[in-house]
Amino acid sequence: MNTILVVDDEVGICCVIQHLLVRQGYVVTAMTDGRAALEAVARDEYAAALIDLNLAEIDGKQVIRAARAAWPNMPIIMMSGLVLESGCGTPDLPGMSARIPGLYGLAKPFKPMDLIQLVQDILSFPAGDALAWPAAPRLESPAAAPARR
Repeated sequence: MNTILVVDDEVGICCVIQHLLVRQGYVVTAMTDGRAALEAVARDEYAAALIDLNLAEIDGKQVIRAARAAWPNMPIIMMSGLVLESGCGTPDLPGMSARIPGLYGLAKPFKPMDLIQLVQDILSFPAGDALAWPAAPRLESPAAAPARR
């Protein structure tokens, strides 16, 4: 199964992520409504999910918790346009420690290759083997990245 769920209330972001992943051979279900995402994760199984933390009507953390409850072994990428305190890595949200296997962070805006590489990395491990999942990568946000010459 290569179906990936993408949830972001910005249509443009959903379209870009969907385009990038479809070009890599994945089937993508993209949605901009958090309530629809709650129903989708309760009903359908996905290889992975990319979920924005700051959805318009439903908190992205709610969708992440529902996805984790329904599919405990599904890798989840938390996306956020907010600059993380350290500038990189996975945010440590209440009840969602960065140490939870299968939970990753991706700062927006991101480079297309960073997204593709992260998805390929997390899907290269057996879904049922949470201990085999790679550690959450330390992805730099654009604000923290050193200037290129």
